[in-house]
Amino acid sequence: MVREICASIPPVGLGTFRLKHDAVKPVLRDAIRLGYRHIDTAAIYRNEAEIGEVLQEFYASDEYNIAREDLWITSKLSPYDMATPRNALLKSLAALQTPYLDLYLIHWPAMARKPASSPENKRLRLEAWGVLNEARKQGLVRHIGVSNFTVEHLRELSETEWGIKDAFVQMEIHPWYWRDAAEIQTDFEGHNLSMVGYALLAEGKLMADDCPELIEGIAQRTSLTKVQVVLSWARKRGWAILVKSENETHLRQNLDIPEVMDTLTADDISAIDEISLGGEEKRCWDPRLVK
Repeated sequence: MVREICASIPPVGLGTFRLKHDAVKPVLRDAIRLGYRHIDTAAIYRNEAEIGEVLQEFYASDEYNIAREDLWITSKLSPYDMATPRNALLKSLAALQTPYLDLYLIHWPAMARKPASSPENKRLRLEAWGVLNEARKQGLVRHIGVSNFTVEHLRELSETEWGIKDAFVQMEIHPWYWRDAAEIQTDFEGHNLSMVGYALLAEGKLMADDCPELIEGIAQRTSLTKVQVVLSWARKRGWAILVKSENETHLRQNLDIPEVMDTLTADDISAIDEISLGGEEKRCWDPRLVK
């Protein structure tokens, strides 16, 4: 049985990657007005301060009646700050104008500008994991986790005094690349991990001319868009999903996934699973190269 995500995280979140500085503001305003309550950012996205400004607008508005506790805010430790994780966290809190984060992730298993094979990478990520655990004890973050970590990276963390129980794992997930996520769920079944997927559209592959007819067929039969089909597949597998669009109609369609995902049958899920049988195709950064 697929294990569901932590019940407190809204299952559909707004991703803000590539929305630098003021570019994030109109998208975030539209998303919050539509009902998004899960916002995903990172220090390296260069938009935390702007997100913080927009959130203050909503907190001060009588029209929407939104308080900090109504939102789930995720940020991430930059690879450039791996040696100073506590200071990096405090900077993110200040930029976002919040006393705590709902989730703080180690963004990448290596230090920026260090060779992937450097033994320093392991030392730094283990030390950072200890700092994140201390920050959780102090109430600066409510949940912690990692992004773009492999099974082996997670195993290292699981063997520390802190362990990985109840941690979050954010990673690239789409029909062409999902088996690593499934392996993590299987190998660490007893640790109560919550999975969050990004790049669900496979960096544009879903919308390309060679999109599998299978997905097109499911979309036509269910009256969903191709995007909704893939997002529904991911949710049916128990993963939270990060979505991004600057189009209000698409933002609304993405947010509707919890209501429409049961349109997909078990056979649909199995068929989409099989798209990658001929070989998986990773579209984003590859942590498997990091020692």
